[in-house]
Amino acid sequence: MANSTEIKKIMRLLYAFLTAIFLSSCASLNTNNGEQNLQINSIIPKYMEHEEFLSVKEYLTGKETTKNRLIIRSIEGQRTGLYLIVTLNQKISKLPLDTSIICEVYMPGKLNPNVFEFPLPKVNKLPNNKSILLGLTGDDWSYSKDALPTAWRITLVDSKENTLAEKSSQVWSL
Repeated sequence: MANSTEIKKIMRLLYAFLTAIFLSSCASLNTNNGEQNLQINSIIPKYMEHEEFLSVKEYLTGKETTKNRLIIRSIEGQRTGLYLIVTLNQKISKLPLDTSIICEVYMPGKLNPNVFEFPLPKVNKLPNNKSILLGLTGDDWSYSKDALPTAWRITLVDSKENTLAEKSSQVWSL
């Protein structure tokens, strides 16, 4: 039978072994800051007229008020057109500053998609909500207000072309 000194020695080794296993398993836990979990929850197409963006403040100041919304248009200054309302699972303010939004759209009656790239605007502070309004405006959307694109795909990428999130319409993969 082993004496108490040998038992204590074995117990210390066992304790050290179990501690090492525990610490190594803790080190392997996912510690990313949430960027990898970015998802696009929904994409809703909506035709919007110029007047829908007007506000009393704009009449007074002459500057468009975005009302804590991120609005990015294919043709700056042209407001009427089709907007893809992209809703994320995280706040826009959490996106990397170098994020670009690639919008691929099959226009009605067209065989190939039009591709639009929307870089995040360089502003002091991005809105603190989860929706982005991507506008295909002016000549980029010359269809009636009842028309919808045949299919679309939205991809958020960083400056190294790494995909942060992607979502497409059901028709896109057909």
